[in-house]
Amino acid sequence: MADDKAYADAPHRTGFTITCARGAVLKRAKAVLLVPLVAAFAAFLVLTLMPERYTASALIQIGPRQMPAAADDPDALPAPATFEAERKSIEKEIAALQSASLMERVIAELKLDDDPEFKKQPLSAVILSPFTKTDSQAIAREVFRSGLAVQRLHNSSLIAVRYSSPDAAKAQQIANTIASIYVAGENPALAASDATKLSQSEPTASERAFSAMLAEYGYARTLSRAQVIQKAQMPSEPAGAKKLRVTAITAISSLAIMLALAVLLERNALLRTRKVEKTLACPHMTTLPAMTSDGDEDATASARSARLIVAEPACPYADAVRDACSELAKRTDGESTRVILVASALPGEGAESFASNMAHHLAVAGEKTLLVDCDFRSKGLTRQLSPHATAGLLDQIANHAPVEKVILRDSLTGVHFLPASGPAPVSLAVPAALRSLGFTASFQSLKARFSTIVLAAPPLLDTTDARALAELADQIVFLTAWHRTPHAVAKKALAVLDAHQHKVAGAVLTDISDESDSSLMSFGAIFREIRRATRLVSFDRAA
Repeated sequence: MADDKAYADAPHRTGFTITCARGAVLKRAKAVLLVPLVAAFAAFLVLTLMPERYTASALIQIGPRQMPAAADDPDALPAPATFEAERKSIEKEIAALQSASLMERVIAELKLDDDPEFKKQPLSAVILSPFTKTDSQAIAREVFRSGLAVQRLHNSSLIAVRYSSPDAAKAQQIANTIASIYVAGENPALAASDATKLSQSEPTASERAFSAMLAEYGYARTLSRAQVIQKAQMPSEPAGAKKLRVTAITAISSLAIMLALAVLLERNALLRTRKVEKTLACPHMTTLPAMTSDGDEDATASARSARLIVAEPACPYADAVRDACSELAKRTDGESTRVILVASALPGEGAESFASNMAHHLAVAGEKTLLVDCDFRSKGLTRQLSPHATAGLLDQIANHAPVEKVILRDSLTGVHFLPASGPAPVSLAVPAALRSLGFTASFQSLKARFSTIVLAAPPLLDTTDARALAELADQIVFLTAWHRTPHAVAKKALAVLDAHQHKVAGAVLTDISDESDSSLMSFGAIFREIRRATRLVSFDRAA
């Protein structure tokens, strides 16, 4: 709670958001700029390949026989029942205008079943083709239905019939034919009878609204039956989406999404410290940039990663190693010799390389440092630093020989290295060796000779070796690949230490980008960042 309050009260928090957002966008500038350009180009290309469509519209006034009876009091507002009756009657006529029978009459009159446009199925019909009829008439009806739109205008009895087609003249002809066939389908005798009744009653609210619509369109006449108020005109311009407008909207939307994504990814990285301390219940010491896993490197690259603080002293990884050593120095209790155990939850999280770089840095800083490869099964550090070693710690313990005789020294940094074992099989089992008196006596002898001993331990969840080594340690550094290892697994690994958990000096997060690194990220790095952030969210929910 105190840490959370201190974080919330940090003096730099006010200006932090703007600075962080700017840095987030600059680091991911490649994706932020290129993704909107690609999206806009794709939208423009799709719109260019799509055929242009023209829409023609005819306006129809439905006849008196379709409308409900007038209210007793024409000056009063219609009751809800009257409105509902009007709505249902309008919907009934709209359904008639979209009915299959009317479509077939229009198709037959204009001979559209012979038109190439009406022989090609729409995409929706192709998808549903296993469940629908595919004869020529059914295909023509589907094409016809895909271009037809019937809509009531406002709350009046006016209905707009719109038809869309790649051919402007065809769209006009079809819209007018639909309107004329619908109007001609009424019974003239019945229409005349209804017109007589209508002339003897006051107009309804819908009819008054229609009169206003007529005035808007320049008409001033009384209709006795359904009529075409306005014939469809040939459209002069395509009615589809404007290419430049859609392209611009796509580019702007993609840019906004990428800007938000960049800020969210940066925010996720900057909240990492608080997540670590809350999840693992130990301080966050430092973060390490993503590196190739120890077991996947070739011999040259592997040896270089184990001595990266010497090969590239100005790189972010070297800075993180120095920060961790400084944090450990602050937590020392003043003893003349300290034993630092470096362990991780799972293999491939970078514990071996980090332990080696720590030992090299301490040796360069003037401390008499010994690096010990305690992973007697995989012997990763032994293969990296001394692949030709004939014997190591485990051999000496099994043979009851002094371990000092197999210690190697790096002439460049001055660090001393104790390999795990030689290439020959060792008869003594690893658990028995770790619990033997010879092992304890050897470490007492080593502590008398070196001021700092760094132990590269095997993964905590693979064996019980790390638990035995924790008894010898004064400080424990725990490494975890924060975006790759489930948080529940990391917590379980720390629980393996049992009574030695108080020795954990802090957690080091590996396989992530350094917060202070403002260099331009590659597309691959951005993609991995998104993938890891997604996996992290899933791990948090699972936990």
